[in-house]
Amino acid sequence: MKICFITSSIFNHGGIQRVLSILANRLSLNYQVDILCTDDRLAENREIYNLSPEINVELNSDLMSNNIIHRIISKAGRVINNKTGLLNNKHLITILRKSYCSDKIQHKFIKYLNDKEYDLVIGVEGDYSLLVGIIAERLRAKTIGWQHNSYDAYFKTQNRYYWNQDELYKNYIKKLDQYIVLTDYDKEMFKKNMQLDVTRIYNPLSFVSKNKSKCSSKNILFVGRLVEKQKGLDFLIESFKKVVSKKTDWKLIIVGDGPDKQKLMDLIIESKLEENVEIVPFTSEVEQYYLNSSILISTSRWEGFGLVITEAMECGLPVIAFSNSGPKEIINKPNENGILVPCGDCDELAKKMVDLIEDEEKRNRIASQAIVRAKDFSIIKIYGEWDKMLHNMIRSEET
Repeated sequence: MKICFITSSIFNHGGIQRVLSILANRLSLNYQVDILCTDDRLAENREIYNLSPEINVELNSDLMSNNIIHRIISKAGRVINNKTGLLNNKHLITILRKSYCSDKIQHKFIKYLNDKEYDLVIGVEGDYSLLVGIIAERLRAKTIGWQHNSYDAYFKTQNRYYWNQDELYKNYIKKLDQYIVLTDYDKEMFKKNMQLDVTRIYNPLSFVSKNKSKCSSKNILFVGRLVEKQKGLDFLIESFKKVVSKKTDWKLIIVGDGPDKQKLMDLIIESKLEENVEIVPFTSEVEQYYLNSSILISTSRWEGFGLVITEAMECGLPVIAFSNSGPKEIINKPNENGILVPCGDCDELAKKMVDLIEDEEKRNRIASQAIVRAKDFSIIKIYGEWDKMLHNMIRSEET
């Protein structure tokens, strides 16, 4: 089977790139795998997430290019729809579709993918899932869309993601052979609100850790892209400031890079936490930070899954997370294999951190159950679900 993943880039830092690399590497042992990147501004760097040399990566930005007239018309349609939702109805679906995916771009992708004679095309994230859905009936390949954030983030986050694009999803995701979501909650939401039957497959762990944290250091860990609103960096600092007022010898280690790094640094200074907070740039050796910490916290306003949560569990680290759709699916036994806090409740988050700081036995008890839960996200288990799905698609094609 010849498989093509479509994404913007595989060579930048992020959870999507990491998960795609892991799955593509495993698939490449049994299938021919290409990754088509529509952003060619980043040079090829397979070492970021150890992308296999067996995988062919194509960089082709021309596929997404439009002439100036198309760009102006499309942008006008998107702006109007984003602000008013005017086009987000079934009677204007053609105009809505062309505003987000022009006929020219559709035709270029159809020709490219059919000329390559792929057996399976997988759109990674919402944009490319939608694109593949729009052109699915004109492709000779089977098609899959692979969602990488939550239903609520996609459709309920004002002016972001796929705000006011519900009708596009209702009309075109159903044309895919499969659509993959990351949580049972998202599966339920697609069924309830869009009458779509989709498949839930978790993201796989990015590594297996033979070593486990002793949970004895005075370090609290945060790992993630430094984007203030999504990752709740304001909540992170506000909560930790409350912790430091009671536990002055504990440190917060922040591992990551992103556009809001300077804002984060300014907030740390403003909160007088310079002595208690350390920011570490993105590193492929993140496992060492899990092993040298005692608690991981996740303060995201929305989180499609939460790869760092499963990584922390794998390293035997107790997790405290805001209870949005991704974390609450992973921490499926609250207060046993992790701790959930109402989203945005900084007082409660600080209280739970102090509670774990003061109770080493509880830290270790939760850590031991987290290790058990992490087994549900092993690459062997997750690949098995993908492989079974692919074999079923092949059999349905043969019959």
